[in-house]
Amino acid sequence: MLAPKRSFMQQVAYLIGMYGHFIKVYVKTLVEYRADTIIAIIAGIIAQGSMLIFLTVIFNRIPMLAGWDYNELVFMFGLAATGRALNQTFFNAPFMLTGYIRNGRMDMMMVRPVGVLFQAIGYSQELNGVGQLITGIAIMGYAASHLDMSWTFLSVLYVVIALLCSALIQFSILLTISVLTFWFQEIRSLIYPVTWLYDFTRYPMQIFHPILRGLLTYVIPYSLASFYPAAFLLRPEQYGWAAWGVPAVTMVVVMGAYFIWSQGLRRYSSVAG
Repeated sequence: MLAPKRSFMQQVAYLIGMYGHFIKVYVKTLVEYRADTIIAIIAGIIAQGSMLIFLTVIFNRIPMLAGWDYNELVFMFGLAATGRALNQTFFNAPFMLTGYIRNGRMDMMMVRPVGVLFQAIGYSQELNGVGQLITGIAIMGYAASHLDMSWTFLSVLYVVIALLCSALIQFSILLTISVLTFWFQEIRSLIYPVTWLYDFTRYPMQIFHPILRGLLTYVIPYSLASFYPAAFLLRPEQYGWAAWGVPAVTMVVVMGAYFIWSQGLRRYSSVAG
């Protein structure tokens, strides 16, 4: 049976509605498995709280780090943690791709009248990201209340855009790595180290060696997913370029990842092939 022809706007509305169904199933999962949800929230609080304690201990001895004070670093940490949690909660597909191929689910997804990548994203919500998401937002709010930040509609909008960009940049980078599954059978030994590199961007880029700064800015642009958006919100006069630079880089990275995904999908025949 052929899929009905739709206009562009009809297709967008259709996909939004379908993704709404995925989210509805995810919410029902959170409610149904209450114990797992509570454990995930507690685990997220403990994980992020331990890092916050670490920062507190450091700043009891060092009042400034590369020109940034304690509350500024806590805000950076909160934004990075929230962006990481959004990616883990809603864009966890790169970690699921190998399993989809091996168990034959990819074959089933390819015969449906919806894009394979859209389905992979819809099926990949991760329970463990909920606790980190709640904690990250709380940390950002705590730090912002102790900083002399001017909050306007535009600055709040930028926070929302920056967090979405953060999740999309991480997703695109990890998707680019996971697509190698179409050429090689196992790539998890590579995707996890690339994921861990994001942790460096919880801190000011100035404290790292220029080679690492270059890697995290121009090769694997995680710094534009956390540090630079936070730096713009904290010091807009110094990092004004991040207002347009972060969304622009996000678009380039997303389009590049989608192109590589499309090339990889063409190589796929079947789990039985």
